[in-house]
Amino acid sequence: MEKPLIISNTTPLINFAEIGCLDVLQGLFGSLVIPPAVRAELTEKSSLFPKAAQVPSLPFIELAAPEDRLLVKSLASRLHPGEAECLALAMEHPGSLLLLDDLAAREFATSNGLLFTGTLGCLAEAKQRGLITAIKPLIDELRIRARFWISDRLVERVLRDAAE
Repeated sequence: MEKPLIISNTTPLINFAEIGCLDVLQGLFGSLVIPPAVRAELTEKSSLFPKAAQVPSLPFIELAAPEDRLLVKSLASRLHPGEAECLALAMEHPGSLLLLDDLAAREFATSNGLLFTGTLGCLAEAKQRGLITAIKPLIDELRIRARFWISDRLVERVLRDAAE
């Protein structure tokens, strides 16, 4: 049986890179897989997110392309290219975990029985495992440095669940 993959879309990588916390992702998962479209998106956004542009060259990041190009093309009609390739890759590797923040991609993952979490889920897990001591300062950094929009209501819920 093949080992499940941890497949990351662009936004979680930008978020963790821009706040200087890629080590948290490595601590949680060991290694991450990104498809070629995510690598391209990170490169394309290098002027906005210079730290994230370095992600594909990190030793714990592996590149893997989905084989089913028709599935990718079909998904890309509704989603960004990176999300389409991530979802297709997860469908080809049952039991894999997706790192996704985009609502449409999460809805597709849910409707297809794919496992996923996002930036805030990773932070909550990192706190639970003792990899970080507090979530609130990192959320503040995400909003400023990564320009990550998070509703106040969601922040309140995450902080309440994490006893902060």
